[in-house]
Amino acid sequence: MSESTAKVKGVADIVFLMDVTGSMQSCIDALKANLSSFVDTLSSTNANNGSPIKDWRAKVVGYRDFEDDAATAIEDHPFVRDTAALRAQLDSLQATGGGDEPESLLDAMYLVAGMEATADAPGVEEEGKWRHKHQARRVVVIFTDAPFKATMALPGHAGGTFEDVKNLVHANKVIISLYAPQMDCYDETLAALDKAEYNAIDIKSGESAQDALARFTADRENFRKTLEQLAKSVSKSASVAIL
Repeated sequence: MSESTAKVKGVADIVFLMDVTGSMQSCIDALKANLSSFVDTLSSTNANNGSPIKDWRAKVVGYRDFEDDAATAIEDHPFVRDTAALRAQLDSLQATGGGDEPESLLDAMYLVAGMEATADAPGVEEEGKWRHKHQARRVVVIFTDAPFKATMALPGHAGGTFEDVKNLVHANKVIISLYAPQMDCYDETLAALDKAEYNAIDIKSGESAQDALARFTADRENFRKTLEQLAKSVSKSASVAIL
């Protein structure tokens, strides 16, 4: 292993990709309330669960329906290194719209996975770009309570499918971690993504998918533990050399 390869261990760029349609406010609030636990665990994971992240940046991206209004379907923010700044990004999100299902997750994933990156040089970074894929592990954490539309409406990529997203995710070495109610569409697609994790939430009898996620996020102690486990997973991913 080269010295330059070894140096990027424990380095991560993290995007919280949030469905911000009307039923998602409780999830946004729960994430905001437990961000400190996530960041603390990220920075202090012990050797049994992965090395601590020595250098992290994170940001929040909200998405709605691209078919309704592509110009306002994405709420993007810059990468930050401060928990308070990250919480402020979550504060800016308002869960509105999205009366129909499914939602435009593929469009949002394509945009985030294909986000411009900086040059391949140590220490080179910009707040609106991924660090080069050889310089930092890239992780996208998704929260949604709805299935995704089979084709994209993204300008320039209308008609694109999951295969287009998969190819971009793999080419840009993006690791996906999804939190969503149990749905066949995610069972089938996440299995096709390298190193992806699908954290499926059980839908109890009489519940809708939206009810299931609301119940899951309402248990703040359980959600705190969920984010701590997520941080350990990110730390483990970032402890492996990027080739």
